[in-house]
Amino acid sequence: MNQQQSRKALVGVLVLGAVLLSAPLLWRAWTTGHELDGKAKVFDAATPRPVRDMLGCLVHRPEGGLKLDIVSQNHFSDPARGITVRIEPRGQGSRIEAWVTQGSALTAGETAQLQGCAAS
Repeated sequence: MNQQQSRKALVGVLVLGAVLLSAPLLWRAWTTGHELDGKAKVFDAATPRPVRDMLGCLVHRPEGGLKLDIVSQNHFSDPARGITVRIEPRGQGSRIEAWVTQGSALTAGETAQLQGCAAS
């Protein structure tokens, strides 16, 4: 390989590396922008509980409660019900937010689980 071909190969490798490194950020930006289209916020609460406690509470599946799948870090959804839940770290605590497809509502069990998770 001559010097010009080596430079082209190096540039190609660097571009490919940049794309691969940015892929998770691009995926998160795309899902964040599109997942809330047509949804209404139905729950928003700040809690002194740390994120790790909130995670355990949300993925627990009590009878009549949420049936969430993990989408990404601190991001959950129930595609069948059109529910999206996010946890945001806030200093010593966290904030939990939930959205549901417009025209739908959370059940009493789902609301109770969110409230229980947010309780200190």
